[in-house]
Amino acid sequence: MKKSLIALAALAATTAFAQSSVQIVGTFDPSIANEKTTYGDNKSQTQNFVRNNSQGTSQITFKGVEDLGGGLKASFLFENDFDTRFDANGNSINGKNNIGSGGGEQFLALEGGFGKVQVGAANTPTLTTQASRQPFSTKIGGGFGTTMGTSHVRNNNSLVYTAPVMAGVTAQLGYAFATAADGNAAGAYNISTGVAAAGGASLNTKAVGSIMDLGLFYANGPLAAGLSYYTVDSVTAVAAGAAATAATTAAGKNQQTNLFASYDLGVAKLTVGYHIESTDAAPGAAAGTAKSLDAKGYNVAAVVPFSASLSLLANYGQLDDKLTANADRKISAVGLKYTLSKMTSVYARYVDQTNDNITAATSAKKVQTTLLGMQTNF
Repeated sequence: MKKSLIALAALAATTAFAQSSVQIVGTFDPSIANEKTTYGDNKSQTQNFVRNNSQGTSQITFKGVEDLGGGLKASFLFENDFDTRFDANGNSINGKNNIGSGGGEQFLALEGGFGKVQVGAANTPTLTTQASRQPFSTKIGGGFGTTMGTSHVRNNNSLVYTAPVMAGVTAQLGYAFATAADGNAAGAYNISTGVAAAGGASLNTKAVGSIMDLGLFYANGPLAAGLSYYTVDSVTAVAAGAAATAATTAAGKNQQTNLFASYDLGVAKLTVGYHIESTDAAPGAAAGTAKSLDAKGYNVAAVVPFSASLSLLANYGQLDDKLTANADRKISAVGLKYTLSKMTSVYARYVDQTNDNITAATSAKKVQTTLLGMQTNF
């Protein structure tokens, strides 16, 4: 009897202080689209096709958490993005196959009363602000990577720290280490592209500056807001065979500030967003060389619930390009989302995007997309 009680006590202690779980979750999100593209020479083409990721990201994700005791937890996440358009014969699209990772968030984390530290390639604070500026997140209609400026999702070779929430406010800090080609370090990678560094004659030709990403967020009741600052440090590259001090190409420090604010009125949730992007003068530039204002943009958006299952989503965004090309952009999007269950929804969307000062016959100056899709999660 005594041995049985001791065994039960040991089992209870193990359950209390070493609880762990692993989950496999995922999303499928195909849609059928009709798209009309008008090019710089005013010729147009219309086609029907199956799109991927119009509302969510098609992926299979492995994630787990372990209770270490004392308020500490260890967790991991490995997201495997894929394309629902791949056929049963294994034919690839854009050089990708339907087996294996198509990218995705990946990290190992430790969290406790001090907050949470993620190591690997966790989502950035700027992704949160950009995705929160409108109801379409990073998908078609939101202007992600177009009217919202340069898109930022995650960085390889990085750390992300999230502070504990206090009175609805939380802060985040992301940092990706600077790397350069090094023939003696097999683990050196370009943190932006993931391309392995090559040593020898090409030394430093893939130099990349460190990346800093700061975020501050507030959520309390009907009000939510966020501000982020993303910066890539300046780099100086050296041409093959050149002396280590002979800089031949250089890039100035790039900076982007994003912000959003939303308020839920009950009958509608309204959101506004704004960003500005600039680049400092390159290292070694002539005295008096000014910082370049690359672009700025804004958007307004709304979600109107018609019922518990049906909502109207809308977004309008505009980018003011300050560079020589003056490639201003505008986007208008409206959509309906109908929730069938906790896991499945259907949606329809119309998106109209225009690009100014486009004259090339191979470049799109207007794209109009109508689509109908279904997203299911597991």
